[in-house]
Amino acid sequence: MNPRTSIDEAFWAMMAAAHLPGEQYTDPPGDPGLFGPDSAIWHVHGDVSGVLGGVSGLILGTLNEPVTHGTNRFSDYLQDPIKRLGFTASFVLGMTYGSTPVAERLAGTVRAMHQRVQGAMPDGRTFSATDPDDIVWVGITQAYSAARAHVAYHPRPLRGRDLDRYFAEYAVINEMLGAPDSPRTLAEAEDYFAAVRPRLTVSEEVLQAVAFLRRPKGASPATRISSALLARVATDLLPDWALTLLGGRPPFPHATRIAGHALIRTLRYGVRYRMIDEARARCAATSVETTL
Repeated sequence: MNPRTSIDEAFWAMMAAAHLPGEQYTDPPGDPGLFGPDSAIWHVHGDVSGVLGGVSGLILGTLNEPVTHGTNRFSDYLQDPIKRLGFTASFVLGMTYGSTPVAERLAGTVRAMHQRVQGAMPDGRTFSATDPDDIVWVGITQAYSAARAHVAYHPRPLRGRDLDRYFAEYAVINEMLGAPDSPRTLAEAEDYFAAVRPRLTVSEEVLQAVAFLRRPKGASPATRISSALLARVATDLLPDWALTLLGGRPPFPHATRIAGHALIRTLRYGVRYRMIDEARARCAATSVETTL
């Protein structure tokens, strides 16, 4: 097996271990989906640097303790993290590159799954996956972290108004999940975090979740080493205020970033996003209705 194939197969064994029902990228012909090929979100999510952002977003998301508590109570990610990663990737990629009917179905599936995720912590603080505030938190931690990873590690990063377009497009996904007031620019995202920061807490449960996310994953030694490095780079991407809450920035940040660039170059060499090829072909196809 050649190196590119090995990298590609190992990557998708981690990222595509599970799929939400209805995820597909080929039909209906001519449908551009929610965003289309010229969108900012296609550009940001179509590079392996997005994986760094995804992991960094999961770590950042743990700082909302009630949301973390709810995830621990209603999810089996501690027992099967690869399955959870697969479902998350399935949703984000399907919403980004799938047709409009596919995106609507995926959003409906996740909304239905969220109905059962609600309760209270021992101290009385509540959580609900249908609460618009909690939906905004989960979505904006992902979008903000993906944007930071994109700017740091993408060879052609969006900036300024183009990067703001990414936040506005990601807000559409949050809206479809039930949160109409998501930040729509980088500045709005930073204002949002400044406003919620006093409510963020670090407990033993939060630290356990962070330690789990940083732990090596995968079956082979190479995959476990790569996943550990990825988690370290993802931690380095966190904003300073989040790192302060978690005890400070890990040592040797310069070496971490050099290693991060090497890892991303290796993944970019081997990983193929077949769903993007399928989505582009769907968008370029002539719909059946226009030919009648």
